[in-house]
Amino acid sequence: MHIDQHSPVKPVGETRIYDYDPDLSSHPIPPHLHAIPDQPENKLDGYLIRFEQLLNKLFRHLMLLTCLGLAALMFSQVVMRYVLESPFTGIEEVSILLAVWVYFLGMGYATREREHIHGGIVSLVVKDERKVAFIRFGGSIICMIAACIFGYFACKYALKEIDRGRVSINMRWPRGLWSASMIVGFGMMVGYFLLETINEYRGLRKTAHRKNPESSLDPQQPEQDQSVHQYQKQEA
Repeated sequence: MHIDQHSPVKPVGETRIYDYDPDLSSHPIPPHLHAIPDQPENKLDGYLIRFEQLLNKLFRHLMLLTCLGLAALMFSQVVMRYVLESPFTGIEEVSILLAVWVYFLGMGYATREREHIHGGIVSLVVKDERKVAFIRFGGSIICMIAACIFGYFACKYALKEIDRGRVSINMRWPRGLWSASMIVGFGMMVGYFLLETINEYRGLRKTAHRKNPESSLDPQQPEQDQSVHQYQKQEA
């Protein structure tokens, strides 16, 4: 395979997953846009990014605590079963509770970081930067709609479990504690897909403005750019 010696190849530790690979494509493709933009475009963006950062810290700490709790429960169950020969079946229920919370919190966090498995054939077939941006924008919309559909049925089931007041067999805890993880997970997923779609749309506007400034998708783009510069000066 021919490798262009002038292509800027990043070290493996610095390369972000699913970004453009010069060894696999002969034309430059812009990297994927993520749910959270690198720079705010206005004051509202700045406030929303700060609020999202607080939520992100909360979810990451919850994932860490649930993973540590799950590991501690598994260790305790092994000791009680094979050393003390007195296993407690309630640990299995609590471990499942922690496991489903880890799973659905991780599902939302993977959506934020755009780490879900997906194909990259578009960057190998389509050479037009704007067409690639349109395809990615459509893909983000489809993913958001799919997450809304699956989230609707998951939330419907979870709310039914909560309304009926079902409890677990051994611990006698409300089953809603297990079902609430689906509401939180799909809520995170839909929210981050929505932010990703908005970011993709903004990327489309910027691409159109670069190629043809007079026929940009947003006629108020110069005013927005000026407000962005003013906001960045205020932040500095």
